[in-house]
Amino acid sequence: MAFEYSCFISYPHGQDNVLVPIVQDFVEGLKIEIGAQSRKRVWFDQILTGGQWVDEAIGAGICRSACMIMFYTPLYFDEAHTYCARELKAMQDLEQDRMQFVADKSRGLIIPIILRGEQRFPAIMKHRLFYDFTQHLFTSRRVKIREKYARQIQEIASYVLNQCDSLDAAGNSLQHNCDKFCLPSVDAAKAFVQTVLQRSIVEVADSFPGRSDVLIREVSNS
Repeated sequence: MAFEYSCFISYPHGQDNVLVPIVQDFVEGLKIEIGAQSRKRVWFDQILTGGQWVDEAIGAGICRSACMIMFYTPLYFDEAHTYCARELKAMQDLEQDRMQFVADKSRGLIIPIILRGEQRFPAIMKHRLFYDFTQHLFTSRRVKIREKYARQIQEIASYVLNQCDSLDAAGNSLQHNCDKFCLPSVDAAKAFVQTVLQRSIVEVADSFPGRSDVLIREVSNS
């Protein structure tokens, strides 16, 4: 299979979409680095167009992406939405099958970037090499995240493109049918969040930004 996207951007929107411009600024810097070396695009949710089924479009986008960049704040696994958890679980499932085809197996296909809440970053995720962007001040209008972390963005782009090359070289050995690739079910999302956060979830939502579905409630096991 051919990969249309170099990477998929997974992130919580935050209240009133406060995180969107911050992530968008990063993506603009990443696009410059990747666009100078490859024709592969970056999957960012702003490419969704009217009339698309959100679940299907996101599932296909993840499947057609070589890597995922995961922006973490504690809202990544929040009480009202499971869309980030579903995206992450989907890429982890793909990663299990695809890692055999990549030359660099040290970091996997998921690259976490911590924006806030480093003390609450799940321990189960800390085996991955992650980037700490917590020193960026969200309220600063003069300092761009793509400027402050330009070298890190360059490093991320280089790693992503190397993984793209390995996976493209695998060709037909990769058998995923991305047109039919589905996001994890609500039950799978529930089990996944429980494993990552060690919490019990009474009710799980299947809710993506801009859609109104059932809310979830998380309760600590302690």
